[in-house]
Amino acid sequence: MNYLKPKRPTVCLAFCFSAGVFLSLFAGCSAESESGRSEQAHAEPASERDYVADDFAPSIPVEMPPPAAEAMPLDYPPAMTAPSMTARSMTAPSMTAPGSASTVRVAPHPSAPSESASSVRMEMSVPPSFEVQPEAARIAGAPNAGAPNAGAPNEKAPNEDGFATVQVFYATDRDRSPIELSNYQLSGQTTAFVGLTGMALLLFAFGAMSWLRGRTQAGNLSMLAGGLLGCLAAAMVVLGQSNIEKHGVTYTSDRGQLVRGVCEVTVPDSHQRGLVERPSLLHFEVREDQQKHVVLTSAIELGKTDFQQRMSSMIAKSPERDLLVFIHGYNVDFESAVLRTAQIAVDLPFEGVPVCYSWPSQASLMGYTIDENNSEWTIYHLKQFLLELAEESGADSINVVAHSMGNRAMTAAIEQIRYELDPRDRDSVPMFDRIVLAAPDVDADRFRRDLAPALLEVSNQVTLYASSDDQALIASKTVHGYPRAGESGANIVVVPGVETIDVSGIDLSLLGHSYYGDNESMLRDLYELVRKGLPAAKRNMLLTRRDGEQIYWQLAQQPSRVLR
Repeated sequence: MNYLKPKRPTVCLAFCFSAGVFLSLFAGCSAESESGRSEQAHAEPASERDYVADDFAPSIPVEMPPPAAEAMPLDYPPAMTAPSMTARSMTAPSMTAPGSASTVRVAPHPSAPSESASSVRMEMSVPPSFEVQPEAARIAGAPNAGAPNAGAPNEKAPNEDGFATVQVFYATDRDRSPIELSNYQLSGQTTAFVGLTGMALLLFAFGAMSWLRGRTQAGNLSMLAGGLLGCLAAAMVVLGQSNIEKHGVTYTSDRGQLVRGVCEVTVPDSHQRGLVERPSLLHFEVREDQQKHVVLTSAIELGKTDFQQRMSSMIAKSPERDLLVFIHGYNVDFESAVLRTAQIAVDLPFEGVPVCYSWPSQASLMGYTIDENNSEWTIYHLKQFLLELAEESGADSINVVAHSMGNRAMTAAIEQIRYELDPRDRDSVPMFDRIVLAAPDVDADRFRRDLAPALLEVSNQVTLYASSDDQALIASKTVHGYPRAGESGANIVVVPGVETIDVSGIDLSLLGHSYYGDNESMLRDLYELVRKGLPAAKRNMLLTRRDGEQIYWQLAQQPSRVLR
């Protein structure tokens, strides 16, 4: 009865074919697509109003963190379709740094939190204790707080085309690709295509070896499976050919010269806050659709002078004369970095000008060591670009947000800026307004000793988001042997002057490494930090905690509301 038993080569081929299809589907459901979560919608806030000092009642110390409020903060607006959304709540006058050869415009320093203030009171007899920030306690009882679209400020009507266009300025030291953007057909599905093609080639090779060894049946099955996967990869190319008009340049993962430019990104009216909607094989989507997906439609390289002129003109026309500079982390390509910048600008919403700095990450989980080298190599270019923005853009405020390994380049560049700063200018107005470090893959000891003092000296406010659930940081600690600045728990980094926010426990994406832009609570807190200019002690979603004599904060969670 041996003929009834499946032969090992047949079982292996079936397994390889199934694995290839599974990997291709998994690639289509990457962290950037996350289309499966698009069915979830969040409660919309009540109308925006300004904070006043009388609103902040004394803190209420409790033994454990209370359940998070189910309503959004009153001051947090709903997601819009373009970054120019609401009236400016804080006017930041331009200032000139005395003794400097160039003019640096920055926003005034927000009021720093005081440990003696009522909003930071804690029970010293029962450490560690939790506190509800005054605003968080006030939200639950606010009238109409849970009503969707209640008094939403300046909400825009849907566009006739079903999408809006966002301009994102960029700088990159990636090498320019010979492939023009108009010919780049696999946008959003590159990983799936490469996986299918690679598996097909492996099956063809296995089939050839089986034929040479006289295993005809195994060879035939292998060739058949490889052919099917190859056809699927070819179908992706044919079906994925976009009818969207695109023009401009693309960039590789290799090193190049520092260049500047401007991109156009379309964001669908159906966009869900926190998502970068991309084609997903799980939803049988191969082709980009501007009414469903966030799409890069233009990437035009500009000379330095043209870049500065266009940026200055855009800043002058913006409701807020501010810049939001986003520096991506490890495992990110140029297109994904630009799309994420546009998404964050729309979701905050940010009324100034969004800027993306993209360094030559390999956009691969296996490219960690190469990314480490390139994050150091890009420091000189990033320093040069940040100085250009501070001295020539004409912005009132420059806000810098760096993620993951991008914090290595950002902190090192700012450290060099600080050392090169004229001693006579160190007591003048800081060059940057707010600096945000999201999951920084930076040595914790070096951050405490060298980097934090430099950041504090050249900025008004420094915020560090840390998490104990970030698997990429856990792996980095294993590789390097020392804690990372983005860790929380026993190794949480608390430095005087730096506001550390523990975001552990929130809904993270792939590898738990993208919470800075795809979590509702995180976006609310970023809104109050960047848009409202509030210190941590006055932000809605934060609970006060203590590490010895130092205070840090924990991000409170709010459940999502699902539309039926």
